[in-house]
Amino acid sequence: MRIAVDAMGGDNAPDEIISGAMESISLLNEDDELILVGPEAVIKPRLSSLKSCKGVISVVDAPEIIGMDESPIESLRKKVKSSIAVMAKLAKSGHTDA
Repeated sequence: MRIAVDAMGGDNAPDEIISGAMESISLLNEDDELILVGPEAVIKPRLSSLKSCKGVISVVDAPEIIGMDESPIESLRKKVKSSIAVMAKLAKSGHTDA
């Protein structure tokens, strides 16, 4: 199963999201893949500083950030490289299962 996670979605992102992803991957099967979606330049250094784990974690670059003060609908239309927009495209194209 390929599971996409919005690394920038939520409080204390991306640190808490990445930590949670690292902890949860041990609960998955070895052939499962956890896909972190967000700015690669932000995510990759944080992954390398954490302990490695079994399973596969990959990163899909989504460099645009939607601010808390921005309209969600307007941002989805204008920021096509935001993590939420990229995740929707991955799901639509069949590149993720969840």
